[in-house]
Amino acid sequence: MSTTDHHPTRPARGRPPGLPGLLALAVAALLVAALVSSALVAAPPAQAAITGPTVVSLTFDDGDADQATAQQAMASKGMAGTFYVTTGFTGASGYLTRQQLSSFAAAGNEIGGHTVTHADLTQVASTEAQAQICNGRKVLQDWGFKPTSFAYPFSTANAAVEAQAAGCGYTTSRGLGDTRTRFSCGSCVRAETLPPADPQYLRAPDQVDSRWTLADLQGTVTGAANNGGGWVILTFHRVCAPTGTASCPADRSITPTLFSQFTTWLDTYRKTTTNKTSVKTVDQVVRQYKGASYPAYSPASSVPPKPVAAAGANALLNDSLETTDAATTFPQCFQPGGWGTNTAAWSSATPGRTGSKAEQLALSGYSSGDAKLLPTLDLQTCAPSVAPGATYDISTWYTSTAVSQFALYYRDGSGAWFYWTSSPWFAASSTWAQARFTTPPVPAGATATTFGLALIANGTLVTDDYALYQAGTGPAASAPPTTSSSSSSSSTTESPSARQAPSSGASAPAAGGPSARPGGPGGPQQPPGPPVLTKREHSKAKPYLPGGEALRPGTQVAVPPLRADGKG
Repeated sequence: MSTTDHHPTRPARGRPPGLPGLLALAVAALLVAALVSSALVAAPPAQAAITGPTVVSLTFDDGDADQATAQQAMASKGMAGTFYVTTGFTGASGYLTRQQLSSFAAAGNEIGGHTVTHADLTQVASTEAQAQICNGRKVLQDWGFKPTSFAYPFSTANAAVEAQAAGCGYTTSRGLGDTRTRFSCGSCVRAETLPPADPQYLRAPDQVDSRWTLADLQGTVTGAANNGGGWVILTFHRVCAPTGTASCPADRSITPTLFSQFTTWLDTYRKTTTNKTSVKTVDQVVRQYKGASYPAYSPASSVPPKPVAAAGANALLNDSLETTDAATTFPQCFQPGGWGTNTAAWSSATPGRTGSKAEQLALSGYSSGDAKLLPTLDLQTCAPSVAPGATYDISTWYTSTAVSQFALYYRDGSGAWFYWTSSPWFAASSTWAQARFTTPPVPAGATATTFGLALIANGTLVTDDYALYQAGTGPAASAPPTTSSSSSSSSTTESPSARQAPSSGASAPAAGGPSARPGGPGGPQQPPGPPVLTKREHSKAKPYLPGGEALRPGTQVAVPPLRADGKG
């Protein structure tokens, strides 16, 4: 979708047309140092007569931990920004903590909303979108903030989503890609108008990434100031170096050095009276243009979780994986996850154990971690609700050429997700076998759970027919189970033709997960399962979802959902 598209669906984040993304970033990386150096010493462009005021808002999405570096740089210049926070990620590894957010607010920064789990609000059910927006705002309020500003994840919105943002109490909501830069939207306005035409979709340039130079950043400000002024809303994500690495992705990062250079320049520019330029948070701008009509704060309220499924009912939707999500190409209400050093390749396969579809995972290059398919980690639609203290029977049917185990997670009342526990291992099976596990009691404060059968060695795993029942209320096993562990929670493997105990070395892991792999990194190998026909290969997406020995039970995890293009 072009960055000039408007209602009913707003543009998603992405690179503009031109060089392929990776090539463009590689070329840009070779030129950045020279461009920055020349920008620092070059004379400023000839300035037209400045007629109207320009206001600059520095905004930050997601709550990445290294945004603290940017906050320090702004504070040293007496500036403040707007931090749009994904509340379900706050406190997880790689993200800001609540204490940091409180210190930011005390320094004059604004804390705004960015949903609970960074869901694409145009690709989820209306009830899910409402919960993502409203519940995120309620969490921020419970943490002591008064959030009035919102930013759409992936910058996607439509009329219904905009109405929900307003209905949840947000005064403004920000998009991306609707004002002019050298990267895109060449015929667009140079800045948002004051007041904005649509407060629930503030127009802003593309997010800042490693292609941007000091001259680009300066140009967004001077371009507006020299052409009647307006509201320049810049958006940052990661502030790290070196860009273009796994820990500092090129498509969403700026270096601390460049950010400091820009704020130094901006501080000098705004202090020149004739430039008529100021730096304000989003809420400060709204207060300025609304004046006496600025609305009183609207208290936040949340959408309660869906009820727990009745005894004897499978709590999972699309449990046989028959319905495909057109946006992600994965089974509807399911998403991939994983961690460690390995490469996951996903395919829709046929036939399934029942129906026409199953999901195939091929794992290669394994030295650590896992990959798995799980019911989507959301708020209202897919993740099954659970009752604290209760136990549940989970199961899935599978064929595999390597060892696997269940990894379980739970969601708390704020919408954050946590690693829960892992099952003992399940042996490879050349025919359909049922992996079954009874959970420990659900932790206090938990409201929902999810689980996946994780492949933990090189090989192929095909899964189908997932289930979660209140313990002891689901269908009885087709044959007496063979117990693979003496742990307090039971784990069994059922096969229509023969029951298999785990292979030699596949003993039960500790509560946090396995301590050693059977048969070395490659794991045990057995003949492949039933023939499968790859119907449609998915992306090699594996949104980071750690578990097993990587985490202690109760550790918070941050799991971005899949984008509409199938990327995590």
